[in-house]
Amino acid sequence: MQSPTLALIGCGAVAETFHIPALCKRPELLRSLVLVDPDLERARAIRERIGAADAVSDYREVLSRVQGALIATPHGLHHRLTMECVRAGVHVLCEKPLAESALEVDEIVRAAAEHRVHVAVNQTRRFFSSFQAVHGLITSGELGDVREIDYVLGEPFAWPAATATYFGVKSGGKGVLFDTGAHIIDLVCWWLGGRPELVDYADDSYGGTEAVAKITLLHGGAAANVQLSWLTKLRNTYRVVGSRASVEGGVYEWSSYSIRKGSGRARKVRTDSASRMLTDFPEMLLENFTRAVAGKEAPRVPASATRDSIAVIEACYANRKRLPAPWQDACERLAHV
Repeated sequence: MQSPTLALIGCGAVAETFHIPALCKRPELLRSLVLVDPDLERARAIRERIGAADAVSDYREVLSRVQGALIATPHGLHHRLTMECVRAGVHVLCEKPLAESALEVDEIVRAAAEHRVHVAVNQTRRFFSSFQAVHGLITSGELGDVREIDYVLGEPFAWPAATATYFGVKSGGKGVLFDTGAHIIDLVCWWLGGRPELVDYADDSYGGTEAVAKITLLHGGAAANVQLSWLTKLRNTYRVVGSRASVEGGVYEWSSYSIRKGSGRARKVRTDSASRMLTDFPEMLLENFTRAVAGKEAPRVPASATRDSIAVIEACYANRKRLPAPWQDACERLAHV
């Protein structure tokens, strides 16, 4: 299989942490890789360090000479850049979230079909063998009727962002839900097999960027509760309760889970014989994408597969409420005495 010529659009923290280490293990891709970043000095420094073919500041310079693009820019640029690449006949692997609305996802899907290219999305958790196993337990009926999903993920924000786009005006008023939540809501939709109904959404934004969010969803008879935080470390676990059995695990346990049937004891199940590290997953993603570009296989997570989760996130922001903050309310009352 001939290696495609790729462009890495955006050379910030996602590229440095996720994509570049995977690309460095594929010298046949590095030989023709083009790095793109408005900070040309940054792109050139990375090119020198890893031995890429070229570095430019404007992605439009390279669309005519690449077959695929890895889009690792700030979130608000994903839809526009994906559309421009697709219209130029370039396959895309885009960071999550793919878009800000379900209609934007539909636009991307239509354009990709029209121009006969693939658009894949980095929903890394779908590559975890443990989460694939949970999906299998649900779809096979082994858990019985799913009654509840509980997912809690919280860590102090420590991402080494290269641009000021996670908070304030440049975030567009979107924070932990649009970032971390894009992974978790996608996972919940995937496990449930469709788009759940929004029951309740509340965050701490006060009109700005939310750092804490709580979401309640309903799909058939299954209730899903998701708690997210950029402020503090939470228990970081998930649990899926069915009428026959329940399964649970840590959110970073990508090779095992625990299952409990009825009133019996929990049993640990190993889902991958390999001793994997987090850095293995971008390699899997890159392998899938390059094979999709070559027409050898379909993307593991195509653009269309993310529509439900994007629609849920869109609904959350359209119906956001403020989380209870009695200490803040008390301060406000005192200020007006």
